[in-house]
Amino acid sequence: MSWAIKNRNWSGTIVTISTAIFAFVSIVSSFVTVNTWQNQREAARPYFTFKESPSIQLTDRLSFEFKFNNVGVHPATNLSSRSIVFDENLLREPTLVHDYTVVNDIPRDTNTSLLLSIKNPDSLQANFNPQFVVICLSYADPIARKKYTQTIYTKWAGVIAQKPQPLIHVEASQKPLIVNYLEFHHLLSS
Repeated sequence: MSWAIKNRNWSGTIVTISTAIFAFVSIVSSFVTVNTWQNQREAARPYFTFKESPSIQLTDRLSFEFKFNNVGVHPATNLSSRSIVFDENLLREPTLVHDYTVVNDIPRDTNTSLLLSIKNPDSLQANFNPQFVVICLSYADPIARKKYTQTIYTKWAGVIAQKPQPLIHVEASQKPLIVNYLEFHHLLSS
């Protein structure tokens, strides 16, 4: 009789251990599935890149045209931007602060343009000081119901001998100086 009782305890222990292992595997599997789903959803978010190099025109005014492309899977809604142009020496007030909002949704692989214009930048002079151009984008993903911000830091070498120079990306070492400038002038979005 005692042998039968020991067998039941032993088989009950095996069943309990098997159930615990199955529960643990189920929890880990659920965690991995949710984590993978969240990563896929985040990878599908809207995201903007330059469609082509920004164009710079110098006539009676200085104009920058940025063409953005939504390379994400999800559309972007409520796209707004704050563009700030300021002297590279970081000692002067901003040359331009421009806020802009796009009314339409921007689906995947769709372009939108941003035009910045500086009136009378002494364009008749042969030179124009180098400038930083910072573009802060904010937009929503209507599918994930999430808001995103994206900041693009560029540097423009200015005008040399009445020829506009190209825009380049800012070096990592310059970013803290730019952020300090923007904070000092209360230009960062909260």
